[in-house]
Amino acid sequence: MLTPSAISNILESPEVRQWGTVPLDGFIGPAHVSTIIGSRPYEFFAEEYRKPVVIAGFEPLDVMQAILMLVKQVNEGRAVVENEFSRAVTRDGNLKAQNLVAEVFELRRQFEWRGLNVVPYSGLRIRKGFAEFDAEKRFPVEYVSVADNKACECGAILRGVKKPQDCKLFGTVCTPENPVGSCMVSSEGACAAHYTYGRYKDFQ
Repeated sequence: MLTPSAISNILESPEVRQWGTVPLDGFIGPAHVSTIIGSRPYEFFAEEYRKPVVIAGFEPLDVMQAILMLVKQVNEGRAVVENEFSRAVTRDGNLKAQNLVAEVFELRRQFEWRGLNVVPYSGLRIRKGFAEFDAEKRFPVEYVSVADNKACECGAILRGVKKPQDCKLFGTVCTPENPVGSCMVSSEGACAAHYTYGRYKDFQ
């Protein structure tokens, strides 16, 4: 799955556009993706949409430092790409890995993301030359799309339009032990993270 395509989908979505603006202050770039693609692909979002991007590492201090860098950009009215994870991420990324990915994979016309639905050109598939390694061709398993519960607000939460606590299912019907929406399935999901770390301050 391709992160820049997902960011574009969020920024271009009619759901998040209000009077020509997007109600998101900025983005924290993912460490593992950025080690491969580098920081260059994010420059478009900073320049075109005036949204700051800070690439963060995996450790808690990395994330905290990236948030601080992002807040400073917002407060100073800047919108650039900053690389907190400079010990592993460069502007051009891992060129050898990029070439290998390009050799084995090609773009899909569309790919379905949990919570975001179908995002054009946001996924990869194995090229015909490597078909013997393609599970989609070797095994007779068809993909079946499963829609989120109609009461689930995951799509709006992922786009920054709503917060987890705005969802009627959050913390009641939908919990990490009994996830209803895709944002609660993984411990990295927005709702799961808020359920674990942020929901208590909602009642202060």
